[in-house]
Amino acid sequence: MSLSVRDLRWCPECADERAFETPPCEDGHGLDCLDLSCLDCGFALVVGVLVDDAPVVVELAAA
Repeated sequence: MSLSVRDLRWCPECADERAFETPPCEDGHGLDCLDLSCLDCGFALVVGVLVDDAPVVVELAAA
């Protein structure tokens, strides 16, 4: 079963503009899922937000 949110986007595999749709989402996002797959070749565009709780440490050298 496909959720069929269709959108025209550039497909790197087809090297052309193609129709993409949202595949069935195993994470339960439904139509809000940001993942897309090309209807011609199946190339997947996985779009998401990377969440990393680790603090960022920046060291600056004294001039």
